[in-house]
Amino acid sequence: MASVTHERVVTEAEAASLPIDVETIRDSVDASLAMRLDTSTREQIDARTGFLIGHLSMLLAEDLGADEDKTVMAHYRACYHLLDLPRRPTDKTPAYEAYSFMRELARRTEGLLSIYEKQGHTES
Repeated sequence: MASVTHERVVTEAEAASLPIDVETIRDSVDASLAMRLDTSTREQIDARTGFLIGHLSMLLAEDLGADEDKTVMAHYRACYHLLDLPRRPTDKTPAYEAYSFMRELARRTEGLLSIYEKQGHTES
């Protein structure tokens, strides 16, 4: 079983060069939040977590005005805290903790996506 800790994360430079696909990210967040622990396998949770980490990394690479807006900065800090490698589930992490981590990633991704859209970014 692959560990989330070992997932390849998009670098900030790579993320900055990729377009943000709002619809794809929204669909990924919705699918993640719709997953249920009792009907999801650990592999499904880990796969969805990998997608969310990629989406969140891309959003974090965008200039959303964190230096000028304390609310945006708070979102950035919470996201970077969550993405810290030691906090990520490993293959030894119980499924319910990996599931909780995935849901938190989805909520944080949804929050940054909302800021991205409110600022008038409409790429999709």
